[in-house]
Amino acid sequence: MDINWTNMPELILATAALLIAIAALIGLLGTRRRLAQLQQQLDEYEQQIHFIQQSLSGLTAGAVGMDRRMVRLEAGERRLSERQETFENQQASERPYSHAIRLVRQGAGTARLVEELGLSESEADLIVRLHGGTSGEQGPQGRPG
Repeated sequence: MDINWTNMPELILATAALLIAIAALIGLLGTRRRLAQLQQQLDEYEQQIHFIQQSLSGLTAGAVGMDRRMVRLEAGERRLSERQETFENQQASERPYSHAIRLVRQGAGTARLVEELGLSESEADLIVRLHGGTSGEQGPQGRPG
């Protein structure tokens, strides 16, 4: 086999071009594989984003519902607080009378109720008349009735 040395530079150039083409093809295949991996990763990220969006929508709806419940609970708490305050005020205004009735049943007179409980004389007199017995207990001025 005779080698034509005159065509040698062309042969070297053709071989180099072939090697460059093979290297480019290998690089292209690697890039394509990497592109497929990135596309798969992108698809997974899109699925995760979709799941997060659904979760966020659910949480938002739940938060709106929770906010409504909180508003109702706060309104109920205010009503209960007002009722409790009213009740406590009523009880506070009734307490001296309950204590006065107890004292009268133990034999206290008007003067003691006025002095100890700060009732007006007419209030004390009324309590003594209503709740004091008739069997020798003290009357409105502390005298036997």
